[in-house]
Amino acid sequence: LPVTVKIRSGIEAGDRSGFDLAVRLAEEVGVAAIGFHPRVATKGHKGAPDYALTRELVERVEVPVIVSGGLSSAAAAHSAYRESGAAAVMIARGSLGNPWLFEELTGARSEPPSREEVVTELLWVVDRAEEHLGAERAERYLRKFYPWYMERLQAPAAIAEELQRSADLSRARELIGSLAEPVPVA
Repeated sequence: LPVTVKIRSGIEAGDRSGFDLAVRLAEEVGVAAIGFHPRVATKGHKGAPDYALTRELVERVEVPVIVSGGLSSAAAAHSAYRESGAAAVMIARGSLGNPWLFEELTGARSEPPSREEVVTELLWVVDRAEEHLGAERAERYLRKFYPWYMERLQAPAAIAEELQRSADLSRARELIGSLAEPVPVA
């Protein structure tokens, strides 16, 4: 059974315990591949990942290394891939509110999504959340999704704020639908 592991470089600044563990897992345990996030845990998702450290891991182990962390655009993913020498990239948070990123990376898309596509996608997310969670839970759950899409749509603050406060999915759908057309700049 091929087993992979995903690990961060360490816990806090200067700590390479995750790097060292990745080496041991490859050399002593025989994992098939390593997903490596070259940013310490205390940084969360802030700060620049250390792709040079990923390159060091790539050069140290015989198994494929898959780089993750900071890959929120096709350009960032391509850059990390080149800088790190990794066998592949692993997209995670970078795709939140941006499912088109996968098409960009595979070459299936060269243009950013239209407003209509973004709105359609977000409405699909709302529908699936309601379908799987029920309306009441979906209303709360979706609040973490709205900002990703509102930023992409450059939605007026009033709409973004109402989506965060709204406890009603029909109103949320109405607000989202209103964003299909460009919003006039005051």
